[in-house]
Amino acid sequence: MKFNLTVIILFLFFSCTQTKKDENELLIPKNNFSVSLLNKKLDSIRKNHVKNDSSNILLLDRYDKRLNKNYMNGAIHFVIVDKNISYYAIDTFKPKVLMCGNQPSFSKQDSLIFIEKSNVFADKLQKIKTTEIIKILAQNKAAITQKSNGTPLNISFALKNDTLKGSTIYNIVSFMENNGMEFYTFRRMNNYELIKAK
Repeated sequence: MKFNLTVIILFLFFSCTQTKKDENELLIPKNNFSVSLLNKKLDSIRKNHVKNDSSNILLLDRYDKRLNKNYMNGAIHFVIVDKNISYYAIDTFKPKVLMCGNQPSFSKQDSLIFIEKSNVFADKLQKIKTTEIIKILAQNKAAITQKSNGTPLNISFALKNDTLKGSTIYNIVSFMENNGMEFYTFRRMNNYELIKAK
């Protein structure tokens, strides 16, 4: 009886592990990662979540919707030109303060300042090989995953093209997920980043 119970527990454990792994693979495919396809999947998850339980706040909606998402950067921001060439910059390892409740009016000038700050940050981009992204994440793991912040630090990725062929993104995300770096965003490069990455 004890042996049967152990076998059942192990079966359930491996089934749950496999299900979680399958869910991650649904969002980040092993080959040919697409930013637009990921956004469609996230929109679907977001709509499902709101329909099923609107009382919870998703991490997917952490940022003020009035900000231009094309200029958002995480604590470490990677600009991926292709499978060989990338750039990165480190902003700060302090968590960004997020406001909830009543929000002050957000002017056009505020939006322009936000874009300007993002462009100044893009000026700090340093060229690297795309294969070095995991190495940089590993070197900064302690700062990214420290629990004293109370909120996970965002790692952001901007891709030159909508699709990056190969398993590069899958390998990066697998490394982050396996090392407690669970808050990351993907977007396309904005015009200023395109100029800086030439």
